[in-house]
Amino acid sequence: MMDVKDPGYIRIKRELFRHLKVSSDAYKDTYLVRRIRARMRKLGIASYTEYYRLIKANRSELDELLLTVAINVTEFFRDPVVWKTLEKKILPELVEYKREIHSNSLKIWSAACSTGQEPYSIAMTLYETLGENLDGFRVSILATDIDREALSVAMKGEYPVDVIEKQIPRSMIPKYFTRVSDERYRVSPKIKRLVKFRQFNLFSTTYPKGFDIIFIRNVLIYIKRDAQEEIFAKLYDSLEDHGYLVLGKTETILGNAARMFRLYDLVARIYRKNLEVKKHGKGFGGG
Repeated sequence: MMDVKDPGYIRIKRELFRHLKVSSDAYKDTYLVRRIRARMRKLGIASYTEYYRLIKANRSELDELLLTVAINVTEFFRDPVVWKTLEKKILPELVEYKREIHSNSLKIWSAACSTGQEPYSIAMTLYETLGENLDGFRVSILATDIDREALSVAMKGEYPVDVIEKQIPRSMIPKYFTRVSDERYRVSPKIKRLVKFRQFNLFSTTYPKGFDIIFIRNVLIYIKRDAQEEIFAKLYDSLEDHGYLVLGKTETILGNAARMFRLYDLVARIYRKNLEVKKHGKGFGGG
């Protein structure tokens, strides 16, 4: 592909990675070319060099490009099999385990949460499964994304009527949403109070820890394998030993990272920690 050798493209990429605080080529070129060209088309710019000059001179355009690269299309209850597996298998197993160890806390992380539909879906599923008092559990859902604008939408918790009525089961709408205008619904306070939103870059060196479940769906497919492996290693440490890792339906764990997790449910793309790795102190060294 000619684009990847274009000096202007190389400079744009370097600037983008510096902005993302990533030391290596983390994103796949096919994905980056598509996103950069989308911005160039919108601005009527034909050459990479011209666009590079613009992002050097105009910080707000660099921010726009970052948002274009970081964008994550999302919806409520995306991929129904995931939510059914969460409700019927994972949560009952977790509840049983927590009772055994006399713990009443549930910690879940929705990484790359975009505009909030995933963490709110998690919160609704918890209420549907555990009941009105959440079976006595203290629930915390951390929802993170690199995109400040997306997080702003998520924190507001208001969505168009057609989105809610298309994506949320009819019986659940009055339980978890309030109609605030002809055009919009707002997420109810009891759902909102379970979710804490925070800006976070997946390429950060330090990850939050102590989670029972981590959702990281439909973002890793855009990232190169070596960068994926670094992310998986940090996710491994972020999960409790009994923890579950939920990926997108087209995503798998490849390479050295595959040793760190074992498949729990192929159709739902859910994995669990491989404690043998921890026991024997195996990292990513070797093949």
